[in-house]
Amino acid sequence: MKAIAVFGGSGGLGGHVVRRLAESQPIMIGYRSNSAAANSLVEELRSKGLNVAAAAVDVRELASVQNFLEAAERFGGGLAGVVSMTGAPFPMCALTDASEKEFRDVIETEVFGAFNILKASVPILKKEGGGPIIICLTTAVLRTMDYDSMNSVPKAAIAMMVKHVAREAGRDNVRVNAIAPGVIDAGRTIIVSQLPPLVQQVVADCVKNTPLPRLGKPAEVSGLVSFLLSAEAGYINGQIIGMDGGYSA
Repeated sequence: MKAIAVFGGSGGLGGHVVRRLAESQPIMIGYRSNSAAANSLVEELRSKGLNVAAAAVDVRELASVQNFLEAAERFGGGLAGVVSMTGAPFPMCALTDASEKEFRDVIETEVFGAFNILKASVPILKKEGGGPIIICLTTAVLRTMDYDSMNSVPKAAIAMMVKHVAREAGRDNVRVNAIAPGVIDAGRTIIVSQLPPLVQQVVADCVKNTPLPRLGKPAEVSGLVSFLLSAEAGYINGQIIGMDGGYSA
């Protein structure tokens, strides 16, 4: 089978996605700097007989993204789809309290990163006869959260890119969708008690205002990603799908 390229596949939530997808097809894991985590995940999955590899990629650089996708294509004998689980570190604060550098850094990684992924992925998938692209956003693009602007503002821009590219590339059988998770028990939120007090409060308020009053499970996110990559989701295109327990309802 052709490969799936997963940007940010060595992260907390990205790792869960990779483990789920690797059960059925080759996976190329993209990481920015944490080679130890990526290589550990590769060893874990290869020990189970699964076909995975990893390579460094800087989503801020178009050439790096193109090289990574071409490597994934060679690895799998073709590219079946692209998943982005990337995310830039961001301060949780009022928007006007963020520094100019912090704002520029987040925009460069998130917005330009998504642009580069879309720009590089569409031509390859078009050549392959089509395929899905999935980008992980945040529920805050559907309903704002206190002190989360440095996360939601760039991802709101990405949400619009998803919709535009879905329209523009649909004629080539390239589907583009996004998932908008709420607070998921993985990565930064895996041990809530160790988070800064302000973040703990935002997480608590989010859960309190969610009809399903709990943290989301990584398996729920990876299950949705797997479905959106499948043929059964072949008529889903240009959607921002909330997975937030009803927070954005």
